[in-house]
Amino acid sequence: MPSVYDIPFWAKGFYDHKARWIHYYYQVQFVANILRAWQGDRNMFRLLEVGPSHGFVTQYLRKFGVSVTTIDNKKEYSPDILGTVLSMPLQSDSYDMILVCEVLEHLPYDAFSKALAELFRTTRCYVLLSVPDVRRILFSIEIKMPFFKWLHITIRIPTFQKHVCPVPGGHQWEIGKKSFPPGRIRDAIKSAGFAIVDDVMFHDTPKNHYFLLEKPRK
Repeated sequence: MPSVYDIPFWAKGFYDHKARWIHYYYQVQFVANILRAWQGDRNMFRLLEVGPSHGFVTQYLRKFGVSVTTIDNKKEYSPDILGTVLSMPLQSDSYDMILVCEVLEHLPYDAFSKALAELFRTTRCYVLLSVPDVRRILFSIEIKMPFFKWLHITIRIPTFQKHVCPVPGGHQWEIGKKSFPPGRIRDAIKSAGFAIVDDVMFHDTPKNHYFLLEKPRK
């Protein structure tokens, strides 16, 4: 199967546009925030990335000593483990944190709950989930006042469009399309047993919706 990285980086249609690079930055920052507050031995911290694509985030974290394992169902991405998020060949509570960013929307929504259940089984503590959010921006403003940090205010509205998968293997659903409001995703996450620690979008990567999930301690 062709890879998005068959397109050379200098071509106009290159996969990693500016917002995607910023998306990689936020993934790294979420991991950094967890490690900063980590109470255990950071040298023993284990992370799983589901759907690593070209492996940029994994390679970056490994440079700083983070133990990262990758899993993907596409062998062309050379994952450590060849498998699917719907049935991972891993023991329960295997990893302290799992990254699954811009992956689950490639599955039919009927499989979303099953994927969440498998993530819940496999993680020991956290999951960083990101999915596309295509709600239209009705209003967006940045405000800077002396002695205060930048304030970003964005108002979004649904597209009211029914989702149509554009290409084989493409997005099967997206937040903001008809029948996929954010609340439906939140309800599925909570039904899987997770607590939502953070639920955020950033102004400089406006189509990525991040959910930091925590598995309750036993």
